[in-house]
Amino acid sequence: MLTHSNPLADAAMTEADDRGLVRLVQSGSKEALELLITRHQRWIYNIALRMVCLPQDAEDATQEIFVKVLTKLSTFRGESEFRTWLYRLAVNHLLNMKRPRRSQGVDLRGLRPRTGPHPGRRSTRARFRATR
Repeated sequence: MLTHSNPLADAAMTEADDRGLVRLVQSGSKEALELLITRHQRWIYNIALRMVCLPQDAEDATQEIFVKVLTKLSTFRGESEFRTWLYRLAVNHLLNMKRPRRSQGVDLRGLRPRTGPHPGRRSTRARFRATR
C-alpha cells in the first residue's frame, strides 16, 4: 500500500529540529541548510503553486524564496516558529511578484506639476453643470 505524506504535518521533524537547523545554518553549516530546504521545499512549492497557478512559475518562485531565506535567515529571532516566519517570507515574496511593477528607468526630474484641469477634461464644476 502506497502512503502519501502530508507536507503540512511532517511529524519526522519538529519545530525544535528546525530551530537547531537554523542555528547551524546561521553558523555556516551547508548540510543543515540542505536539510532545512529539503524539509520545507514541497510545502513552499505548494503555497507558490496556489498563488501563481503555473507549475514553472511556482518552481521559479520556490527557488527565489529559498535564496531569500538564505539572505534573511540571520534576521530570524525565534519569536515565532520557523515555519511561521518562512510562510510570511514566502507569501510576501509571492504577493510582491503579483504586483504590477512601476515603469523603470523613467526620469521624472524635468517634469513640472500640472496646473489647472487636464487638457480635454472638464472641471468638476463644469461636469456638475452638464449633468443638471
